[in-house]
Amino acid sequence: MGFVHGLYVILFNKKIMKKLLFLFTFLILCFYSDSHPPKDTMCDYINDKEAVWLNKLASLHGIEYDFTGKKVAFYTGPGADARRSKEDFLSKCRNIDDEYNPNSFYTPRIYIFNEEEKKKADEYDAVIVYGSVKQLPSKKTLIRRLHRLRLFR
Repeated sequence: MGFVHGLYVILFNKKIMKKLLFLFTFLILCFYSDSHPPKDTMCDYINDKEAVWLNKLASLHGIEYDFTGKKVAFYTGPGADARRSKEDFLSKCRNIDDEYNPNSFYTPRIYIFNEEEKKKADEYDAVIVYGSVKQLPSKKTLIRRLHRLRLFR
């Protein structure tokens, strides 16, 4: 009887329910904001100056691609599970020299999407994964992550 009465009080007391709803909403927002940068800094379009550097990076990987005006997402961390802004990537990875090793675990990896993949990936043209020392994700995994992000906007 005591447990049922306590449950009844919690479920039907408006003040308690408001507090629980506030707490739940607060926790969800804290979790989401910690794992994703703000929308306006996330993976926006590449300007001409940034494209020159990214095109050079791609050519070092043997990829001929023009990043000018492209929508690019950036991931880092173990298994490339942390989404980052282009500013974060560019500030950490600007130093490319002649000793560049495209096979190093720390070297940025470039995933370029075809038209079908682009539609599934919320119209992103490419993903760059950097600083990931564990197994790199597949293209399919990255497309799923971008598609799921669209649901949170």
